[in-house]
Amino acid sequence: MQLNALNNISLELTRTTDLDALLNKIIEYAALIVKAEAASILLLDKKKNELYFKASLGKKSKEIKKYRVKVGEGIAGWVAEKGKSLIVNDVAEDKRWNKNIDSSTKFKTKSLICVPLILEKDIMGVMEVINKKDEEYFDKNDEEILNSFANQVVIAFRNANIIEDLNNYFIHITEILIQAMENESLGPKGHFMRLARLATQIGNKLGITGKDYNNLYYASLLHDIGKLKVSRKIDINFKEKDSFRLVQSEISLHPISLHPIIGANMLKQINLFKDMIPIVKHHHENYDGTGFPEGLSGEEIPLASRIISVVEDYTKIIYNTSIESPSENGKAFNKLFSLAGTKYDPKVIDALKEIIKT
Repeated sequence: MQLNALNNISLELTRTTDLDALLNKIIEYAALIVKAEAASILLLDKKKNELYFKASLGKKSKEIKKYRVKVGEGIAGWVAEKGKSLIVNDVAEDKRWNKNIDSSTKFKTKSLICVPLILEKDIMGVMEVINKKDEEYFDKNDEEILNSFANQVVIAFRNANIIEDLNNYFIHITEILIQAMENESLGPKGHFMRLARLATQIGNKLGITGKDYNNLYYASLLHDIGKLKVSRKIDINFKEKDSFRLVQSEISLHPISLHPIIGANMLKQINLFKDMIPIVKHHHENYDGTGFPEGLSGEEIPLASRIISVVEDYTKIIYNTSIESPSENGKAFNKLFSLAGTKYDPKVIDALKEIIKT
């Protein structure tokens, strides 16, 4: 049973980025296998030198989350301070026991095992199981089992730290690229952020969620990244042009029109951006199949690309300073809306109209 539980947790570690759900699953398995009434994971707040409840299982699991434990105080505090695991089968007889939380929550702790969570020699916190069922005692085998589960907690936090670092890298490199595009006058300051906000508003209206929502947001920010290479007249190798099939009419167009392909090729070099490649590549396809680079039509075009196509043209009208009168502005909007079904996806236009009304 223990091996199956550890295998299940190992699978969860590779499948989920939801740390809280994973920690709750770990303590659930741990309590089940050692036959404990309750279980908790407490993490160390280094600034305050206190432990706080990160995950908890049992009758008073919600109530205890508001409490903190000083390092060095109580059994959990002692384990965090010493970095050693501890079995106590009668807490009333142990001088380290602090009954304040029990008194406040009306929970009676009789016995427990507490083990440290250690990541690269640093104490992260502790994990504990409370009250052996069936009037039995915790033993060394239970302690070993709990340490096995504690190792899974440490791996979960290591993975979470890696994901956080990757996300941090992703965000910062995106900011650098946006700044580079604005410096090259590919858009006024804040243009790409405004475009991304409107694109995700439309995406939300059309039911885009989760990872697809994030891809839409970042692709909206970086959809014109290929123009960096074109604007600086960096040599565009023919193989780079040829790496995606072009419609015949595109071959004779101005090099700037190659920017969706060039941008997609640029993003191919960064694994974190791989899901955005088709979105960037196809944001100049038209709904009726007359666009480029591949002449895709309708649902063949990624929905995120169809959204960016509309939003890009809409923002050009909004921020076009040469349009001096409201009537000219209105004509431009009517022209854009009239292209639903030809250049633009009708449902994207409908979603934009709803947002404009509100």
